[in-house]
This record gives sequence, structure tokens and C-alpha cells, in this order.
Amino acid sequence: MSIQWFPGHMHRARKQIALVMAKVDVVIEVLDARLPGYSENPLLRELRGPRPCLKVLNKSDLADPAVTASWMDFYRECGTVPMEISATSPKDAKRILAILPGMVKERNFLMQPVNCLIVGIPNVGKSTLMNTLVGRKVARAANQAAITTKQKRVHIGDELTLYDTPGVLWPKIVSATASYMLAGSGAVRETAMDNAEVAARVGDYLLREYPILLQERYKLAELPLEGLELLEALGKKRGCLIKGGEVDVTKAAGILLNELRAGQIGRISLQKPPAPKAA
Repeated sequence: MSIQWFPGHMHRARKQIALVMAKVDVVIEVLDARLPGYSENPLLRELRGPRPCLKVLNKSDLADPAVTASWMDFYRECGTVPMEISATSPKDAKRILAILPGMVKERNFLMQPVNCLIVGIPNVGKSTLMNTLVGRKVARAANQAAITTKQKRVHIGDELTLYDTPGVLWPKIVSATASYMLAGSGAVRETAMDNAEVAARVGDYLLREYPILLQERYKLAELPLEGLELLEALGKKRGCLIKGGEVDVTKAAGILLNELRAGQIGRISLQKPPAPKAA
């Protein structure tokens, strides 16, 4: 399965980003710390060009800390400035605001404020971060995809201007693995995918990478071998039964995905960084 989900407002957002980029000094790219590479939009990299970019790995409190540390090392080795954050943390917001001026050539920021553009795919926390950086609610935020639909501009003091844009996916996500993991993380509206199929594929990954967390969360005496079997076992445990005693797989899938996204299974990363290239 490859996801093709590019609503009209995303096409407009891409055009808006291209227009505003000419006056942008620094790009703040918000990534999902649970799958940083999959949540990087190649279109945004293309639109950004040579401008300095601060990659903030949001939702780090939900991600596997050891895997996040590996991602931080990976980005540093790539010459990028990374920062792991929680978008709701004022302390993390101060860290971001403190680093931005140093990412551009020194100048009189009162005369020429630093223009920063917040970008990212849907549901990575751009609007939440915007609100925390500003210190008040200026953007609508929710734990679902495609909430922000218009560009916003906010001044922070006299030396910094922030632009917020709608989340933008690329027209077609070719990698099946990336598609399933992005869908599992909540970056794509559920109407664009088959929940049971997504949960089964995510379940395969969790059984391989986080078996103990699954066993503890769902009180399973034995772990199944495949994601679909995991949904069956989970459904029986949670009483997701239909006529004839069969498991309602769709309902079980919803439980698995919702609890994964809420961090109730544990701190889980859905992607590891690429292995270092051999010298």
C-alpha cells in the first residue's frame, strides 16, 4: 500500500511556502521523533534550498530515548542542527528561540528581524509549537491530521517573526513501510487508509522491536508471530467480539493504534536511522 493523500489545501500550502520562502532566514522543520526520516517531506527540502534548518524532533516523550539519541547523532553527522523537544514545553520553546538568531549572519535584528518558517507534515505538532513559542493560542491544534489550513504570521518581540503553514505531505509516498508507519503515527487521516491493514503492519514491527512492551500492555501469555494474529489476541482480551464469537479486527486495530499514539504501550520509535556508511 502506498498512500496518496494530497488534499487541495496542501497544494495551496505548497504554493504559499514557495512564495514566503524568499524572505525566510531559518526554516524550523518539525519532525515526529518516533519516525524522523519518514516524517521528513522531500518537497520541503527542495523548497528550503540552502537556508539553515533547525530540525526539531517533537513528541520525543513518546519515542524510544535510545533510538532518538541515534537520530540526533545521525543529523549532527549530516551537518544539520537537531533538537529533541516536546512542543508543549515552554522550556523547550526558550531553547529554540535562543538558538535561532545564531543560525543567521549577525546583523541588527531590530532593523531586520529574523524570519522563521515552521514547516512539517500533518500532525507533527507545528501549531502546538507555534502556540508555545508565542506564549498564547494563535493556531488551532489537535491530535489529528489536516487541522491548520491557512498560513499565519506572528511577531515575537521586535527581533523575530514566525510563519506557520498547513502540514504538507508529498503527492505519493512510494515506500510501503513509510506509508504504514506514517499512517500508524496519525500523520494521515483514517479515511485515506485501511485501519486494520495499517495496524497489522505496525503490529508486525512492534512484535519484532518491542515484544516485551506488547506482552506487558496486553497481558499476553504468549506472543503471536504476526500483526494480524496480534489483533486477534488483543481483540479477545478486550472483548472486541461480533456475532459468532469472531474478533472485530477493525475495532481491535483502533485500540492498538490509539494506544500506540497515546504512548500507552510504552515509548516506541517506528523508525531507526540509517546505518552509517562504511569508510
